[in-house]
Amino acid sequence: MVESDRETLNALIEALRRRPFLCGAHGAIAADLRRAAEQDDEAISKLTQTCLRDPGEPVLLEMLRRPAPRSLEEARQLVAGLRATNPAPTKAGMTVDDRMPWPFAFGPSHIRNWYTPSPGDWRDEVFYFLLVDRFSDAHEDPAKLIGNDLTTATGRECIARLSEGHDWSGWEESGHERYQGGTLRGVLSKLDYLKGLGVTTIWLSPVLQQCVTSESYHGYGIQNFLDVDPHFGTRADLCLLVAEAHNRSMRVILDVIFNHTGMVFTYVHPDGKREDTPPYTSGSYDEATFKPLGEDGQPLDPQQGGGFRRFDYIYPLELRSSASFVRAGTGNLGEGKVFDTVAEHKRTDFLSLRKLNLYNKETLDTIIESYKWLIALSDVDGLRIDTFKHTTPEQATTFTSALKEFTERIRKHAFFLVAECAGGDEWQINYSTVVGRWLDAVLDIGEQRCNEERLAKGIVDPMPYFSGYNNLTNNTLNPIGCLRNFGYRHLNVVNDHDHVCGPKLRFAANACNNHQYTVAAALQLFTLGIPCLYYGCEQNLASGVAGGDSQPGNADWLLREAMFGPSHAIKRGLGGVGANTEDPSRIDDGVVPYPPRASITCT
Repeated sequence: MVESDRETLNALIEALRRRPFLCGAHGAIAADLRRAAEQDDEAISKLTQTCLRDPGEPVLLEMLRRPAPRSLEEARQLVAGLRATNPAPTKAGMTVDDRMPWPFAFGPSHIRNWYTPSPGDWRDEVFYFLLVDRFSDAHEDPAKLIGNDLTTATGRECIARLSEGHDWSGWEESGHERYQGGTLRGVLSKLDYLKGLGVTTIWLSPVLQQCVTSESYHGYGIQNFLDVDPHFGTRADLCLLVAEAHNRSMRVILDVIFNHTGMVFTYVHPDGKREDTPPYTSGSYDEATFKPLGEDGQPLDPQQGGGFRRFDYIYPLELRSSASFVRAGTGNLGEGKVFDTVAEHKRTDFLSLRKLNLYNKETLDTIIESYKWLIALSDVDGLRIDTFKHTTPEQATTFTSALKEFTERIRKHAFFLVAECAGGDEWQINYSTVVGRWLDAVLDIGEQRCNEERLAKGIVDPMPYFSGYNNLTNNTLNPIGCLRNFGYRHLNVVNDHDHVCGPKLRFAANACNNHQYTVAAALQLFTLGIPCLYYGCEQNLASGVAGGDSQPGNADWLLREAMFGPSHAIKRGLGGVGANTEDPSRIDDGVVPYPPRASITCT
């Protein structure tokens, strides 16, 4: 166990000890486990077994001390083995076994003894969406933006000085495709900052392990559904972040993907030609072209019997089959009707991201089970589901209903599921209607987002925005207006990391003054819907317009600045995943997105 993991486990033990819904004396257990964390694995195992009958989370802590399981079967066996000697304590006559009766046997619900209840009403929450890689590394220089208050003259003067000599071209070179070094520990270090803003729910970008050769800092190129990406931290870091958020009466939502993976395989034709993005086919490419990739980004040699290194191919092992993928090549993500179950947009790869074959029951079941393990391990309060429209209504309903049923069993009765349905109002209302009660809300990221942004800047008539809440339009039922009138069926969004509708520029990019986002925030807070702020809006991050970028308004990276102002990007590939997130050898000194500003001090 590396030192950073020991420190995280110690902090997690302390956080669990303070949880108000756990009963009994925890001081001795916490002290014993702290001492155990300083010893070798054998001593940890022996000492942990001496406090099995006390309240606490011995199974969870033991799982975090071990490497992530490589398969769902391995995970089940591990929990079964630990529960054999760690029976669940009772509370009000109920045990974990009562929550997940046979024939489910031992499964993810048995990781923890207690789970945090869901909020009574999600309309009372204020969301804050952040990209983990771009939010905080926990080592901000006091001179950086996160320490400045835009409501004061001193803060504004400091930011003006910080911008002097800023080289946007450096960020343009690095920021659009490189890890910058933000971590889960960074988010943890800013919980009080977020709580001070009035945030009650933190929406994290995907944190599961990525394909190491892909530089997918955004988190949407998953290679391992059972582990956290080392760029961001560890499973223990995630659990600690959630526990500490709960201790502050805050919630955590995880961004997840269930219909595609990272580039875990490529297409190699009989003549040996490799194509990472071959043309779309309405069928599937021949199985012989399917070549799993290793951690070096090259096809694995089946004759060598490898493929079990941390970043090889895909995990869990249950997904290691060509039948787990559609293998249709790269097509048009907007082609086809919303309810056409074999439309091109529902079958195509996402460029280099590989489309999972959710038409295959075994594949869909594996993905569902993987996310049950993530929920149970981390104790999160909800999921934001990516690219929802790229699944069939049946697949979407199966996924959401299975997770709702599971979270009911662990007493998270209002576990929150919110979906991204890009394409505008039609897609949002159709999926909300078809999936029904299994889907709590959709992101309102179509025409209404653009209307709200323009209204907040005072450049349009208010009616287009407010008419979006009307139940009737020209005496005809307006389904999306009906949806918004519930108040809890949509997240009210002004900025996000994609801007699938409208220019890819932050609100502040062409705002008339440094305080204009206040108007946008007021609209979010005082009109119907669950308000969702985007990281950096409170710091007036303004994309690259003022810096003379070469791609004004049409590049995602303009929406994804690093809020903590890193001096360097992280090394590419395996060089960027050191033993822990504090490892200085991860830093790439060759790219400098921001000039050094150590001499500037602002208070």
